[in-house]
Amino acid sequence: MYSNENLHLTDVIDIDLLHNVQDKLSSLVDVSVVTVDSEGKPVGDLNNFTPFCDLVRSSKNGSKLCIACDARAEKRSFADRKSITYDCHLGLKDCCVPIIVDEKLLGAVLGGQVLIKEPNSEKDPRDKFDVHKMASELEVSEERLQNVIDQIAVVEEKYLQDCVDLYELIANYLKEMGLKSIAQKQFVEEYQEKLAFEKRLKNAELKTIEAQINPHFLFNTLNTIARIALKENAEDTEEMIHTLSDLLRYNLRQVEEFPTLKNELANIKRYLYIQKTRYQNRLDYSIEVSDEVLSYCIPNMIMQPIVENSIIHGIEPLLSGGKVLISIKKESDIVIVEVSDTGVGMSEEVQANLLNSTSGKRHHGLGVNNSHLRLKDYFGDNYGLQIEKRRGYSTTVKIVFPAFTDIRQLQRGYLNEIQNANS
Repeated sequence: MYSNENLHLTDVIDIDLLHNVQDKLSSLVDVSVVTVDSEGKPVGDLNNFTPFCDLVRSSKNGSKLCIACDARAEKRSFADRKSITYDCHLGLKDCCVPIIVDEKLLGAVLGGQVLIKEPNSEKDPRDKFDVHKMASELEVSEERLQNVIDQIAVVEEKYLQDCVDLYELIANYLKEMGLKSIAQKQFVEEYQEKLAFEKRLKNAELKTIEAQINPHFLFNTLNTIARIALKENAEDTEEMIHTLSDLLRYNLRQVEEFPTLKNELANIKRYLYIQKTRYQNRLDYSIEVSDEVLSYCIPNMIMQPIVENSIIHGIEPLLSGGKVLISIKKESDIVIVEVSDTGVGMSEEVQANLLNSTSGKRHHGLGVNNSHLRLKDYFGDNYGLQIEKRRGYSTTVKIVFPAFTDIRQLQRGYLNEIQNANS
């Protein structure tokens, strides 16, 4: 989903439009308007600083001090969640209005750059500057510095509040631009995710169609072999062939997108029976499940890749004594299927990559990763697979999904959540 963690002001506002707004304001009203990012750096090159501030910022040291000063002011205004007036590092009165979008500080609208006229005083506030010292620090001529100091506006206190009102209008406008931009980005991202999901779904459908090519020939052949085994009194072979036939028939003819756990478990038992016959004393298995959860639904072919992965990559390397345990339980409104094995375990690197859809190291865990992605596509980021330890076992993979007996029931619940969130 879309995240504002690395969001910047330039990501959500039109810089050309911002320049146009500031340019028109500077021509209409005699106030400075400066837009800065979250680090206090001016956005663009059309910020209309006063001549004094322009000269100070033309100095490398002066610019650094100004940016640091502005950054402190906007962070303070963000912390207080309100507009503030403050003294800049050279003693001018400035205003700061934070630009907060989606609870994140993206920048601020600054301005003022004036001196306040002291009541009942004939003293000119501009006389406080040490022109000789400041000119030396900024590496500019004293004459030029004195000229811009003389242009600093000396105003009444009310002038600053009028500036704040103006800057709040600009900041609110930029906030609206930011929110609209975020909404558009979220829409585009969600649409792209939907297209990606549909592409994966079509690929899965294509593979299913490919797997269904001429299944009658396969089943007829297996039945023929089973009859031969029966004729030769090879009961174990006959049972093995019938089990394999039932397993393939279920997998190839499964049309339910969300079969019951009862049906999926029956198929898993067929798979485990075949693997037990193959591995003999190298594999044992058990299933712990109460009848009450068997009526809940699960996306088809979610469990088998997990069980297959535990046997091939966990149990197969062992010489003997391997065990797979499948346990299913319901907690609140979710179902948790745990597939544990006493195999060789997996490294932290494999664990990290197994459920990582962006990793290129998924060669032996592709089915596991696909199960993880399908659960997230169906039900959201709160669901999927989890890999952890269970006492007495090397690896445990948890399959977590909502408890439902009808997909329409789940969809209604999802719609209710959306409605409640919007109300």
